[in-house]
Amino acid sequence: MIRVSFVMAASLLALGGQAITARVQAQSVSANALINARTNCLTAVANTVGRPRESLTVIKQSKDSSGISIDVKVPNATAAWGCLTNREGKVEDVHFKGSEGAL
Repeated sequence: MIRVSFVMAASLLALGGQAITARVQAQSVSANALINARTNCLTAVANTVGRPRESLTVIKQSKDSSGISIDVKVPNATAAWGCLTNREGKVEDVHFKGSEGAL
């Protein structure tokens, strides 16, 4: 049996004339991972922009099979800052989502 990690119903795949049953598992992100992602992203963005963490606000969050994406509002910034974490909430990337000329 081959395990496939996509969010779908279990299905039957044909491969080279052989039928392979693929058990599909939903990949959820725990509430603790979301809290960790928000906390870690606020800290990472604050460190990157040199502002107090308390002055930043999470304005959007989303999750997918690869991790968690957090958008952060920084006072006086022309656009949001983006932060990507893994599924456990560990920061992998911080980036400005607007024009770099506006930094």
